[in-house]
Amino acid sequence: MKKIYYYFLFTFLISWVLWSPFYFSEDVNEFWALPGAWGPTISAILVAWTQEGKMGVKQLLNKLLIWRVSFKYYLIAIGLSAFLVISAMLLANLFFNVDLNLSSIPRGMGLEDNDILKSFLLSPIFFLLTTFLGGPIAEELGWRGFAQEKLQHKYGVIPASLIIGCFWVLWHLPLMIFLPQGIGHMPIIAYVIVMMNMSVLFGWLYNKTRGSILLAVLFHAGMNFENAILGAENLKDKYTLIIYIILLTVLNLFIQFLFSKRNSSGN
Repeated sequence: MKKIYYYFLFTFLISWVLWSPFYFSEDVNEFWALPGAWGPTISAILVAWTQEGKMGVKQLLNKLLIWRVSFKYYLIAIGLSAFLVISAMLLANLFFNVDLNLSSIPRGMGLEDNDILKSFLLSPIFFLLTTFLGGPIAEELGWRGFAQEKLQHKYGVIPASLIIGCFWVLWHLPLMIFLPQGIGHMPIIAYVIVMMNMSVLFGWLYNKTRGSILLAVLFHAGMNFENAILGAENLKDKYTLIIYIILLTVLNLFIQFLFSKRNSSGN
């Protein structure tokens, strides 16, 4: 297990050092978070190289090339997060008369509030930008490609996912303190619940797609895109946030129940 200890140590060290401008200046913005976001992947490659050599790095990178999976997992990866937020918005509107804040979509893209159509047309471009410039590639080779694989062999899929979820939350601590917009201004307890649920879903998706980091990257991109375009504004409403967390948790429990049931049947 030394590999995983080194992995988490270097991940925190690299990211927290690269995020150090936040600690000394109030003038830095979210773009300063991008270098530190690469900590998990840099650490994974570094530990794989030192512990397993070129073959270990090659095996890790090859997970990005696993793309032949059922189309439904592409739909889940790209659309699940947005589906949950939109569902929460509609239910909050139905039961608590919360206004549907659709203007947050163009506003999140830097457009005028009434540019709804233009924002939908530009959504694929913004999704790609989120994928390549945000955290998906920078993180997923580490969290899922390296840590998930190592931990689940010892502890099982769900315990491994929860362990990673705990480290994932702690890793974001500098952003919670110095860049709250980086987590969508979400209350800490809500953020922890969401991230733990998401980590378990990531573990499920990783195993259902035979270890595809490509799908994990798309799922992470979908989560970031939803947060930037929909969640950052709409989840500020307490009713929408509570409904979102309930939907996410119930869906997660249901998926894990089916996953464990099918695995038991397979055994």
